[in-house]
Amino acid sequence: MLGHRVASRRWAGQSSVLGFLVILAAAALPSFSQTIIENPAKPKAANAGRIIALAEVWRISDESGEFYFKYPHNLKIAEDGSIFLAEAEQFLKFSADGKFLGNLYKKGQGPGEIGREFYYHLRGPDLFVQDMNSGRFWRADLEGRFQESIILAGKDYHGFVGALPDGFLFLKTVWPPPNERTGKLMEILETVALVGPDGSERRDAATFRPKTFLGPNTGMSWDPDITELSPDGKRLYAVHSRDYVIEIVDLASGSIVKRVSRLYPKVPHVEVDHETDFRKKHGSPKKEFETDIDELFPVGDRLWVATSTDDKARGKLIDVFDKDGRFVDSFYLGAGRQLMAVREDAVYCREKGEDEAIAIVKYGIVK
Repeated sequence: MLGHRVASRRWAGQSSVLGFLVILAAAALPSFSQTIIENPAKPKAANAGRIIALAEVWRISDESGEFYFKYPHNLKIAEDGSIFLAEAEQFLKFSADGKFLGNLYKKGQGPGEIGREFYYHLRGPDLFVQDMNSGRFWRADLEGRFQESIILAGKDYHGFVGALPDGFLFLKTVWPPPNERTGKLMEILETVALVGPDGSERRDAATFRPKTFLGPNTGMSWDPDITELSPDGKRLYAVHSRDYVIEIVDLASGSIVKRVSRLYPKVPHVEVDHETDFRKKHGSPKKEFETDIDELFPVGDRLWVATSTDDKARGKLIDVFDKDGRFVDSFYLGAGRQLMAVREDAVYCREKGEDEAIAIVKYGIVK
């Protein structure tokens, strides 16, 4: 599994805000005031609610047989425009114009080899990979050629949040002891740790307290676990509530500088069979609504938010906030499109045709 966004405690899966962000800052650091920004249901843009106008630039399919698409995810774009994409036991690279360049995945536990589950991030000419199966962390070039191992001081990191000019951000979690897991929603302690270039842990950058349902030898995710690094590496965007709440952390100070929300009509959750069976067996609460926010996409000084609203005809509802946390725009992505990455002038989407064939499509944004 490749995360990214750090994809998170999504491995494990209402109206009230659960587990707000708590920052652990050293006493010597200055204190910063927190701004709470509550936005209305409608943004400023006069044409909000439209289907965004897009023009196809290129389309990638697996028809050639050189690779396959089952669940392509965690698409990232390097500074030179090349595109990286995770798949089941594949690590695919494409050129800026969508041409297949190769599969960087080498299964194993040797230098440059990867287990089944891994995270990766790009920084300039470097590719950093965390192998979740072995706990190894290393640097490669953008061709996938192994450069060096980086020994991590802490081996309990369960997610790679991002690569900074002066180090890395990793996730670590403290779970309640087993004897306290009696079948209820419980807070867990999830910390974003700042790690130096040599792999030594420097300090805690931020700490979250999401809730998860935990019982004897079982569990079910409840609050989401979304952490995204801003393009300039100075801020961390976080969602750890089922409600529409985005918390913005200043990494230099270790403080929440903004908490952003908007009035949002909740989407009813349709319970599937395995959820019903689990709830009846273990006594977990019923999810009445979907989590309001699905994904975050920082782009420039704005933040795109993929919401839980997915209209059959118009597609996914995307909200846009400016650098001050103001709700400035919203639009639908178009039916059948799943947003994977955003650039100032383009979006990258995953699509599925009537024949169930998957494609990755780059669209230019028509101004």
